[in-house]
Amino acid sequence: MNQPQSSTVFWLLGLPASGKTTLGRHLLDHLRTEHGADCGLYDADEQRATGVLQDLGWSPSDRIATIHALAHAASRHQVGIVTLVTSTEAERQLAADLLGERLHLIHVHAPEPLRHARDALRTNRAYRTNPAPDAPELSWSAPDQPALSLDTTAPLSTTMGALCAFAATALGNDAGP
Repeated sequence: MNQPQSSTVFWLLGLPASGKTTLGRHLLDHLRTEHGADCGLYDADEQRATGVLQDLGWSPSDRIATIHALAHAASRHQVGIVTLVTSTEAERQLAADLLGERLHLIHVHAPEPLRHARDALRTNRAYRTNPAPDAPELSWSAPDQPALSLDTTAPLSTTMGALCAFAATALGNDAGP
């Protein structure tokens, strides 16, 4: 993989509609504004719609290809941000194998009723009445030891404060949000 020596990747994982993309966008804005960092945000849903992941679905082989593609894209920046369900420990281990010490897994979670309510507001719903047998949410297992765990039932300012403080520490900066 061709990446800058100092690249860092914040990988936000969690069930659909847990808040990964919202937090990823806010983190991107924060890092660009406050730290002048060269950042890239790679949201799996957006990448499926715009071309990078356009031909990939949710089969096990497609999920592996997705992790490879997003890890590669994110590592091209000083700071890469990935938002992807990343359902299983094997998928998370693949990301770790590809990115090594540059990877910071961040578990984003919210209770099911809140995720369903958020999803109802989306034009492209993540939840399906009859999900395919390989839908990522059906194989979900919570990560054993994420670098950070964020409960998005807290106010956005609180959650972002914790995320930005974590990012500053990971990037070697003393300044928080």
